Amino acid sequence: MGLPALSDAHASLDPTGTVAGQWRGDTVLPGAWDGFSAALEGQVQNSINLYLPLKNPAQAMSLVATLKEAGQQAHEALASLRTVASARFVMEPTGSALWVMTVFDGDMGSYLMDFVGVLADVFDAILVYIDGAPPLPVREHAQAYVDFVIRQSKPGGVHSAMPDITVMEALRLAGRPGR
Repeated sequence: MGLPALSDAHASLDPTGTVAGQWRGDTVLPGAWDGFSAALEGQVQNSINLYLPLKNPAQAMSLVATLKEAGQQAHEALASLRTVASARFVMEPTGSALWVMTVFDGDMGSYLMDFVGVLADVFDAILVYIDGAPPLPVREHAQAYVDFVIRQSKPGGVHSAMPDITVMEALRLAGRPGR
């Protein structure tokens, strides 16, 4: 199923803000990603596409400054987990939302609890800007944080050239096992 042309998308919006079988805004139609998800079965990598709407788009640059300040700490924490293949923060051009997109090994529940262990302070700093954020601090409200992330995650998948190789195996093969 291809994406409709931009002009067609506006014409075919239904009252929930969706486009015939496609994701738009924060709504997902049942079955929209079924074929893509099926292609990922047996792959060790999973992904999160976390949509974080800002309370006030005028604060987008403050949030970007917070992300820059936390950059080195976040990089070191993610590297220490040895399960994160990639991670990126992307601000919507309008400043209305931040996307946190990661590719990781294993199941989402364990991964999110790992984040609580090594990145709670970073997420505390981010979530003060986010509309509908869970109670803070994240460490004291870990389950609320996990529930929030699951609720705010949007469907997607990840293509991997090495679907059965974990981050740890890739590091070992690259000669960097202790990194």
